[in-house]
Amino acid sequence: MGPDYIQGLADVYVMTGDYDRALDQIEYLLSIPSYFSISALQLNPEFDPLRNHPRYQKLVAKFSRPGG
Repeated sequence: MGPDYIQGLADVYVMTGDYDRALDQIEYLLSIPSYFSISALQLNPEFDPLRNHPRYQKLVAKFSRPGG
């Protein structure tokens, strides 16, 4: 259940406009074994406000590579 709570926290941070904290949670989720993936991040409309954020784009590039 841990990843669910972390994603929920990231969602709250996005809703409140605290994008850096949201990206902290997303980066952590992508770095641990869980159902959360780069595809889930890219397809989830809740993360639309982050799409143009440079750090979001760096995370997508980093975790889209094999071994990222």
